[in-house]
Amino acid sequence: MKKNSNPYFTVDKAFKILLENITVPKRIELVPVFESLGRILKDDIIAQENIPTHDSSHMDGYAIRSSDVTIASKKNPVLLRISPSESTLGILPRHILKKGAAFRIQTGGYMPLKSDAVIPIENTKIIKNNLVEIVEPIGKESFVYSAGSDIKKEKKVLFKEQAIRVQHMGLLATLRISKISVFRKPRVSIIPTGNELTDDIEKSTGNKENKVINTNGHIISSLVSVLGGISMDMGVTPDDVDILKRKIDHAVKTSDLIITIGGTSAGKQDIVKSTIDSMTPSEIIAHKIKLDRGRVTGIAVVNKKPILIMPGPIQGSLNAFFVFARPLISLFSGQTTFNVFTISAMVVEDWTCRKKFRDFRKIIYVHLIKLKDKFYAKPIIGETQSISLIVNTNGYVTVPENVTNLFKGDVVQVNVLPGYSYVNDIQFPG
Repeated sequence: MKKNSNPYFTVDKAFKILLENITVPKRIELVPVFESLGRILKDDIIAQENIPTHDSSHMDGYAIRSSDVTIASKKNPVLLRISPSESTLGILPRHILKKGAAFRIQTGGYMPLKSDAVIPIENTKIIKNNLVEIVEPIGKESFVYSAGSDIKKEKKVLFKEQAIRVQHMGLLATLRISKISVFRKPRVSIIPTGNELTDDIEKSTGNKENKVINTNGHIISSLVSVLGGISMDMGVTPDDVDILKRKIDHAVKTSDLIITIGGTSAGKQDIVKSTIDSMTPSEIIAHKIKLDRGRVTGIAVVNKKPILIMPGPIQGSLNAFFVFARPLISLFSGQTTFNVFTISAMVVEDWTCRKKFRDFRKIIYVHLIKLKDKFYAKPIIGETQSISLIVNTNGYVTVPENVTNLFKGDVVQVNVLPGYSYVNDIQFPG
């Protein structure tokens, strides 16, 4: 791997080099259809039967031969003899409808053989309990749900790399498919670092140490889960090279992606970098990224496994997650194309990037609202460690390196994802 003379890597270059030096997992598993929500299909799904499998009724009424009622009218009603048999839902048709007969049928019931139309019960009149009066002609296939009219046998109904939604589960079950092959969920180990951190909220106050709550670790863990990964919390880790090394070594053996939080900086106190440097085989691909905020983000590889070294402040941590972890989780989940759900919105006030980072990739946090069927985005600016800033946002805009300003009235693409993005109290999907 060539060393970079410039200490800063662009986001795209760092990501490209990372992909060249890791093994992308493509493990497959068979899962029950009703447990497949959100999973990524390995293969196309081909219908092995027609839906519906047989002609069935759209209405409660009578299955008839349409040719029997071609001359029916109010002045010249046609009387059909009601068959003693009637449809039973789910039972395949065996009854052969004779000429001049009518067959009681329920909505969804299979049509008897030789019938070709259904007359709704409200359009009939019963005469002497065994005759039905029909006063108008009815066309062939009227109120009939024909075999294969929904889905034809051999039709491709779902595509490989497609994410399973609730309606897809219903479709698969209707096709009598009980299990499907999907890509396994990527396992993501999360290692928050710092002597100052604690997970114990109740004991974090009123003591001499004045510990800092490990908020970022849990935020990132939750985002991993909503994006389809399996989050593995490795616990708060002190600034100790030996302890951190043991955790990273364990994570490399048990997960697909390792995320460390904190312990990275532009100064000498960079415990994560020094720990990875001491491991073999390992490589620090990039230690500084042209990302505002998040320039001290690092990218590394240990034994062909990617390690994302994220800064401690919340904005830098989230930014690194959005530009590196999010596409990796998508890729490791089985999707070769990284698709992000975005909403077109109009910027409501001017924004200018920080002068020191004009040629960096920028992440702008916005408050997204909907008014009269249009979306508007207000940039929210603040310090990198500000949690209140993040609370007041519900989307983010990725600004390319060559763009330094946005102006009121510009239309931007706002990235949204579950758990983070709400507009007018409605959660948006990822």
